[in-house]
Amino acid sequence: MKNELKDALNIAFYAPEPKNKQEFLKNIRPREVSIPKMLLQQVRYIRFSVWAISLAFIAFALIGSWMQLPETDELIPVLMPFLAVVSVLENRRSKKFGMTELEMVTRFSLRSVIFARMIILGVAFLLILVITAPVVATAFGGEIIVTAVHMLIPYLLTMIISLQVERSSLGRKLEYGSLSVAALIAVSMIWMRNLDTALINRYAQIIRNWGFLIVIILAAVTVYEQWRTLRGVEEFA
Repeated sequence: MKNELKDALNIAFYAPEPKNKQEFLKNIRPREVSIPKMLLQQVRYIRFSVWAISLAFIAFALIGSWMQLPETDELIPVLMPFLAVVSVLENRRSKKFGMTELEMVTRFSLRSVIFARMIILGVAFLLILVITAPVVATAFGGEIIVTAVHMLIPYLLTMIISLQVERSSLGRKLEYGSLSVAALIAVSMIWMRNLDTALINRYAQIIRNWGFLIVIILAAVTVYEQWRTLRGVEEFA
């Protein structure tokens, strides 16, 4: 009786052999996505707080320059390290929320996602620099290049050190290790402003003469540290 029942069920629910199976599989394969389209898709996954902090920084620079507040020119370089930390913390968001394994098996690899975030946030920072540096320089009688250098040096230094900290065994355990780096650099900059006037003038002269070269070197080191971070994504995860 059991055998007859099994035979009846097999006949009733018999599934024919699939036709054009290979063509069907080809049709359901995901289409290739270009790098620009991928970047546009990943923009939606950048946290709102990142954009809010960036807009707040721009608003502070523009309003302070328009009102001729002397603190604006002094505070902007001090705030740059914290703007760099925003980028670094965004790159470790997958690990923080336990999404690394999921993102490593999805359509875009974890390495691709972090690479996209680096590019998006890098372009966003360039836009911030392009908007704020000329306005601040014009408002306070400075040179645009020198003002941009003053903004870039603390930003790049924070990026370099923070990326190294995030890859270290200690940095992986500390959730906000890079924030401590930014705070230390910001406090150091405030401390430098209280030094002897001759030393401050000497520093300003170095920035004026060698600032552009220093920025190029720091930018190259930053790219190298980002490449090292991407290379060790699986270990980081």
